[in-house]
Amino acid sequence: MSLGGPPEAQIILLPARTPAESSAWGSAAMEYAAAFQTIDFSRDPERVDWRGYQRVTIVRPGFWPPDLTLVIKQANPDIKFDRIPVDTPEALQLVLHVRVYYGWRYGPQTSRDWSAAWPYGHALIGLHGRSDGELQPPDYEVVRAAKLEALKLTTHATPASLDKLRQINPNMFIMLRPYVDFRRGQGSRAVAPEDFVRWTVDDLDRLLSYDKTLRYVEIHNEPNVTIEGLGTNWKDGYEFGDWFLTVMNLYRRRFPDALFGFPGLSPGPTSDFQGRLASDLFIQQATSAAQQADWVGIHAYWVNERELSDVSLGLDFARYRERFPEKVLFVTEFGNPVQAKEVAADQYSRYYAMLRHLPGLGGAFAYVLSTSDPTESPRWAWRDEKGQDMGIAGIVGQRRYLKDR
Repeated sequence: MSLGGPPEAQIILLPARTPAESSAWGSAAMEYAAAFQTIDFSRDPERVDWRGYQRVTIVRPGFWPPDLTLVIKQANPDIKFDRIPVDTPEALQLVLHVRVYYGWRYGPQTSRDWSAAWPYGHALIGLHGRSDGELQPPDYEVVRAAKLEALKLTTHATPASLDKLRQINPNMFIMLRPYVDFRRGQGSRAVAPEDFVRWTVDDLDRLLSYDKTLRYVEIHNEPNVTIEGLGTNWKDGYEFGDWFLTVMNLYRRRFPDALFGFPGLSPGPTSDFQGRLASDLFIQQATSAAQQADWVGIHAYWVNERELSDVSLGLDFARYRERFPEKVLFVTEFGNPVQAKEVAADQYSRYYAMLRHLPGLGGAFAYVLSTSDPTESPRWAWRDEKGQDMGIAGIVGQRRYLKDR
């Protein structure tokens, strides 16, 4: 099926065995094809005249014979390859939506070799641990059911938590967040950088000293909202950047082997009701500080399917990659607090799959495993305070959209 011709002749190989599968994959690429126009589709490489194309986009590279690129190069030595490692039409549609939004015909191109910066080689499937205390017995059952590869723990945790997590998955990646409660009524209390470090350093030391594989530490949380320090400790991203750098430099003196991350922001525009300064403005102001961190965190939230694919909400990592092309990124919180748990679970499964092979993305942590907060628990938690699994973990554990190669 042809949608145009020169000057840029591109063909997309769809990983389909039947016409029906081809139709599903092709439909996912319609927005992209309409935007760039000079595109052909095929599901049969043997019937393609490769001499007529400057670029081939290979969807789901693991689907094709290992010698495919060699065969193509023999027919057309000058052809260039563009690979999209996704496993479902839905994931392909989201990736191409980001490309269309930014005008990236072939995605953000970079010569960066991420293997040294992120040796895992793919984005890990993670979950934020219990929000306000040590992990409890029902939490471990959720970890097991979801087949989690990563967990984000506040420094409430103890070595006992680490031991139990390693029993479930010996290779579990663990991120740490030093926790200080900034709240005071509807606002926040003053917390100097030195206070933040003094109040958290012993907890952090307990964990880092116990397990030498732990290195990744996220400093603070959503600093662009009032209850996390905005208005009392800093008025904007510039001032938070100064606060952050002071904390990070104090930590680095104590923990020279740790890797410190700039925290995820509350996504969205300025809101007096939510006490938020627009995340776009805040990160713009704090960019210089974030560039000095070892990695950068992102928060991504949505309440429906449309927002899931919105580049200012669910897909905000695309804009962060543009701002920080050489930084390892982590989605340190994401989720949907509104729709039914089974709907959210399916979205999470797709989200993990979509992010799986994005270069330089370390992992994504859904929010939250469990919490004692009676308001947050029914909206966010993967198990309730009675210990009942809410059904998300089992669906994520099925990996229905993910087929690693």
